[in-house]
This record gives sequence, structure tokens and C-alpha cells, in this order.
Amino acid sequence: MLTKEQKRKQSDDLRAALDGISTLFIMENRGLSVNEVNELRSKIRKANASYKVVKNSVVRLAVADTQLQQLSEHLAGPNAFAYTSGDGVELAKILRDFAKEHVALSFKEGYLEGRILPAEQATKLAEVPSRQELLTRLAYLLQSPLRRLAVALNTPVQKLASAVHQIAEHKN
Repeated sequence: MLTKEQKRKQSDDLRAALDGISTLFIMENRGLSVNEVNELRSKIRKANASYKVVKNSVVRLAVADTQLQQLSEHLAGPNAFAYTSGDGVELAKILRDFAKEHVALSFKEGYLEGRILPAEQATKLAEVPSRQELLTRLAYLLQSPLRRLAVALNTPVQKLASAVHQIAEHKN
């Protein structure tokens, strides 16, 4: 059992860790082994994210009077928290893939840019293309009209060069 001082210290540390995050997932954790949790943490760290198992009372203290306060009403049972200030889609994909292999872990709620997401929407976030994929698609879409314009502008010049070449061959 934690003392009030220990809870206050943990909540202050958690509040500092959650400051500035863009995405958070509340995961229902019912029976992952220590090795499985370590494996998950390793995958999450590679995505510049964090995974914590913290008492709900500590989380309530940490999110009180913050933009995350609305999470308090969703805290019941054994929870784990995965969060990042980076790419939330990448984190969602890691959690979804891990939850497919380990039924003891499942999405409970999500928090994305100030909005609470139900479990279904939090899971669907993993289906969104990554930021890198979206930027690649955008670059391709922007490049395509420019390429067509260059070809269209180059075609009359090629036809003129071909005509001049044919005239020169005909005169010889």
C-alpha cells in the first residue's frame, strides 16, 4: 500500500511525463507476464513512446486540473497507459499488433488531440496510414501534375526537333 506522500510523488512524476503528449491509450491489462510487458515496452520505446502501469488513484491525481482530466471517468480495473507526443498512429499499430498476439491486453479508451476515443475508434486509429506514408502520398500527388506539365511542354519542342531533323535528312 502506498503512502499519501508516495502517491503524490508518483502522480507528480506522471503529470510531468504526460505534459505535452498528443496521444494516450488506456489499455486493459489482465494477466500479461513480466516478460511480455518487457517485450511490449521495448517495442513502444522504439516508437519514442512510453508504457506505464500505474494505480488508478495515482492517475486521477496526475490528470486533475489538466487537459487529460476527462480520462478520470474511464479509470476502473487493471489499466496500463501507453502515450506519446510523437506519432500516435505508430503507437496504435504497435499496441494493436501486440494485442492480437496477447489476448490479455486490449484497448479500453484512447485520447487523441484533446478528444476521448472509445475502444473501437482507438483500435481503428491503427489502420490510418503512418505520417511518413501520408507525406509520401502527398509528394506523389503533388509531383504528378508537374510531371504531366513538363511532358506537355516538352512535346512541341520534341516534334519541332524531329521535323527539323527530317528536313535536314531529306535535303542531304
